[in-house]
Amino acid sequence: MISIQSVNHNEDSFDLHSKEGVSYQISVYVPNTPPPQQGFPVLYVLDGNAFFRTFRDAVRLQARRSAKTNVLPMIVVGIGDARREDFVSERRCYDFTPPSSSLKLPKKPNGEPWSETGGADTFLAFLEETLKPQILEHYPIDTENEALFGHSLGGLFALYSLYTKPSLFSAYIASSPSLWWNERAILAKEEEFRKNLHNETLHKKLFVSIGSEEKDHMVTDAQDLAKRFSSINSSPFSFSFVEAKGENHMSVVLAVLSQSLRFISLRT
Repeated sequence: MISIQSVNHNEDSFDLHSKEGVSYQISVYVPNTPPPQQGFPVLYVLDGNAFFRTFRDAVRLQARRSAKTNVLPMIVVGIGDARREDFVSERRCYDFTPPSSSLKLPKKPNGEPWSETGGADTFLAFLEETLKPQILEHYPIDTENEALFGHSLGGLFALYSLYTKPSLFSAYIASSPSLWWNERAILAKEEEFRKNLHNETLHKKLFVSIGSEEKDHMVTDAQDLAKRFSSINSSPFSFSFVEAKGENHMSVVLAVLSQSLRFISLRT
């Protein structure tokens, strides 16, 4: 049983515990319009304490004139740490990184050791088995139109989710994905996913973005990923890549936000 607190007439907040006892702050925006017959599309936003309000306001303002903006009214679900901080490094370092039998990482800029890593499968299970059922129980959603947004390590997690459990969401937004993690181990999962794309029966969308002023290896990795996916000629798969000129690792989120919303709003 969860205790939903009404922030205002179209926004709720509640704490939700994983099976492992980790507490997350969940924020939910619901459009102030009657839901479609099939329910509202849903956008799940990782690092919700930092990004939920940004996406909420972008959807709220643009969906008012959906015919002109091409952004559908949608429910926005922010997944944040219960400590209410924008970014909790040790939590996201565990939740957003794939498991691995061996781990090779560069030194952290501050010289401190890395916190525990490799919890992506556990976090995926939380999304699938705990969070999504709660959202379905309490809100009118379209279960065939659910998207996931993640930035940096969250972008890495969005790709990992797509590659390993593509049925969990219909669209994925990977902003500045940390493809470098563990000597680019994610590329093996990507290759397996691309090879099996023809077996996927449900339409999937992937939106990837990078800022041109980010670290060189981040930009190159994103460009290379775009080349690989752009060559795919598969009707059940839609791909879009944006390299935002003059944008850095944080500014890129705002710079391409509306483009990502239009992309996931496209009817297929």
